[in-house]
Amino acid sequence: MKPLSLGGKMEKAVDLLGEILAFLTVALIVFMYINRIVAYKSADGTGFLPADVTRVLESVREIAILLVVVLAGLEFALKHGFVVFIIYAVLVAAAVIFIFFPGVLPVSVGAALLI
Repeated sequence: MKPLSLGGKMEKAVDLLGEILAFLTVALIVFMYINRIVAYKSADGTGFLPADVTRVLESVREIAILLVVVLAGLEFALKHGFVVFIIYAVLVAAAVIFIFFPGVLPVSVGAALLI
């Protein structure tokens, strides 16, 4: 099975993007964790971020984690041939659908189990 490739410059760009995104994702996770600790220790139960901002950042965190994993997996899948890439692409599509359309999950699992 011949490995696929993005090309030299594109592969470096995807690698750099993945590294930067991974760094920013970890920084966001730590920032939100510190906010949660501040909220736990405060008398009114709020951190230094308003509740609306925290909810938005939680969504951003989920998407950022997905993007980091997708980029890392893309590099792996491209090195292991077309079949692995297709399987990976289907899995990524399912993850994206379940994250952005959570109501689809019960319907699709029920259909898969013939319920």
